[in-house]
Amino acid sequence: MDTTTELAPRPPLAMEVLPVLERLVITRALAPGVRLVEEDLCARYGISRSPLREALRHLETSGLAVRRPRFGVRVAPMTVDDLDQVFACRVPLEALASAGVAASPDRTAIADDLAVFCDRMAAAYARTDIEGCYEANVALTDRLHRHCGNPVLQRLLAQVDKPALRYRHWAYSEKPELLAIASDANRRIVAAIRAGAPAEADRVTRDLVGAAWGLVRSLFAARGAA
Repeated sequence: MDTTTELAPRPPLAMEVLPVLERLVITRALAPGVRLVEEDLCARYGISRSPLREALRHLETSGLAVRRPRFGVRVAPMTVDDLDQVFACRVPLEALASAGVAASPDRTAIADDLAVFCDRMAAAYARTDIEGCYEANVALTDRLHRHCGNPVLQRLLAQVDKPALRYRHWAYSEKPELLAIASDANRRIVAAIRAGAPAEADRVTRDLVGAAWGLVRSLFAARGAA
């Protein structure tokens, strides 16, 4: 009898509920500024306060929630200033990751892997599945980060990734054609990786993330979201 599955340790409750809360914040099902009431969340997810508080601390660390005296824990606001701070960090970090993958001896296999997600993005966009296209885009980015070969860079990217996802998801929901722009640029990044051209991968990534920053900023300000 194989007891491997039975003996595998169960993830802490905080780590089980954390991805759920992150998803709700990123997709704005929990709107910016909303108070995260412990009693309500404990009842909803059937957990005690201790693991919930740990999950909320992780949300704070990732920039998705803020804690203020007498106001408790709330979903972090989305502002132009916050957007600028997040993307000012994202541009050089993402470019460094792409260049690192392009310099990897395994770049051909990695490019093949990334191309799968490019295809998924295109297919989802063609059938007007905006959420599916977004998910494929996020998966592609996650996979690229995983292969960048720099653990310190991976940690830094993880720090800015969650706040950036909120703005990306919002922008794609408001203006789905931005996904077509991202899809085309991602294919050019993959091509640079496959060619073993770190400088080109760096340049294309800087152009993509920088352009996305400007487009999201303009859209965000136009909607009066700041």
